[in-house]
Amino acid sequence: MEYAQLGRTGLTVSRAGFGGGGIGQVWGPTTEREAIASVHRALDLGITFFDVAPAYGDGKAEEALGKALEGRTEPVVVATKVRLGADEMGDVSGAVRRSVDTSLRRLRRDSVDVLHVHNRFTATRGEVPNSLSADDVLGPVLDAYREVQHAGRTRFIGLSAMDHHVPTMRRILESGEYDTVLAYYNLLNRTAQEPPPSGADLFDNGQIIPLAKSHNMGVIGIRSHAAGALTDALDRPPRPGDALMRKDLASAARLGFLLDGPIRTLSQAAMVFCLMNPDLHTTVPGVKNTAEAEETAGCVDLPPIPPEHLARLQALYQNDFRD
Repeated sequence: MEYAQLGRTGLTVSRAGFGGGGIGQVWGPTTEREAIASVHRALDLGITFFDVAPAYGDGKAEEALGKALEGRTEPVVVATKVRLGADEMGDVSGAVRRSVDTSLRRLRRDSVDVLHVHNRFTATRGEVPNSLSADDVLGPVLDAYREVQHAGRTRFIGLSAMDHHVPTMRRILESGEYDTVLAYYNLLNRTAQEPPPSGADLFDNGQIIPLAKSHNMGVIGIRSHAAGALTDALDRPPRPGDALMRKDLASAARLGFLLDGPIRTLSQAAMVFCLMNPDLHTTVPGVKNTAEAEETAGCVDLPPIPPEHLARLQALYQNDFRD
């Protein structure tokens, strides 16, 4: 396993991390027993960073992780989140405190290492359900996060940066108030790192990785496998009307040339691609069983994607994976 320092936090994290959506049964079916076994296997293989949230299976991910870590002695870094409801904005401090207390009970811990804001960020509050504005995130939400931090319930605070309004997200990052960011980055969408290709039908994630790096924030890669599109087979039925998944599946079908040499599966290629980006301190694919834990950890030992394949990938990406 390889390790990195999570930005200015000073926390040491495994470059291959463990995303809790899998053990929260977000990405296909699993059982609590298998979820616990997958955490144990990940620990055995040197994975030390675990990212969960109350929203992952209505607490199932936190519960499984808490049970799995009980009695283990490996040094781990645990991150969870708070998602505020629109009806909770009148008492943000109380809502954050209650959410954190519930998460800590499930996790069987006195504190977490990082607490992320899990709401979407929009120009004004409520443009989409439960979205927050920059004034919210830099005002009452920040105050509430500082309160739980000062109470010793979290060491650091961070942001989930997915499906956000770019100017709002960049304003929040530029404040320097938050320590870490969860950045959407994968083979099909690199816009958290670089501007989108001209004419591409991509959600622009606003080049937040270099911005976060300029503030020495910890950067955690999310959606490395594009919600399952970058795997050999989707592990659940796609939601009706999910245009992004349809597009991602069609684009992923053109990446067979990456399966060459030691890289034998599309999911390996997806993880190796993220590991090749040194600006990602860790990447957290959703893991739900021991086989996925083993594949995730094993990608650290695979060679990088060769230059000729990167050139072909770049050409496809620039053309939005069209003919």
